[in-house]
Amino acid sequence: MLTWMSENSGALNVVLNAAMLGVWGVYLQIMVTSYRRQRRSSILITRGAGHGIRSRCLITNMGAEQVYVTSLLATVTAGDETREYTLTDLRDLPEDLGEDPHSAMRQGSLGTGRYMDLGHFDELLKEITSTDPEFTRNATIDTFVLTVVALYGTERMPVGATRGFAIKKDDDGNRQIVPHSVETRQMRGRRDRKTLRNKLMKHM
Repeated sequence: MLTWMSENSGALNVVLNAAMLGVWGVYLQIMVTSYRRQRRSSILITRGAGHGIRSRCLITNMGAEQVYVTSLLATVTAGDETREYTLTDLRDLPEDLGEDPHSAMRQGSLGTGRYMDLGHFDELLKEITSTDPEFTRNATIDTFVLTVVALYGTERMPVGATRGFAIKKDDDGNRQIVPHSVETRQMRGRRDRKTLRNKLMKHM
């Protein structure tokens, strides 16, 4: 065995070097994938403080870098009709924005782990109804889909996240906010980001 290895040392070195390169290549791929995953944006849209219509709508930045929330789009359905609104433009704000101006404006930068409180769901729906009373004249809003449009790091195109909620009545007739899905769908792909950019241009 030793004689064979000595006679074929050159070939064995080539095989071992190739195996080492393969192992290092796998490690490099794992490191790059892990790094890219850590640097990706991650925006959560959640329902807080209960399940009812008075629960709060929260946006949280779970990414490794700050995000700048530029716009919030609400797509609502009443009966057979669906419309889209920009929540950041629905109302006029006072000069004094309080202790949490980002939540008041529904815009601004969010550091890692920071959240933005958009208020109670019923207040958001009332704003939409008061802005466009014709839309809900013959039917009440039964679905509410929130899309967050944000800028992340040095990315030129916007990133985003979206999550839908159904508005249902429980056995006692109280309205409940029920998420369509367990997770918030992240909008990081090229096609999604083009869609977000087009939406921004539409609502400018």
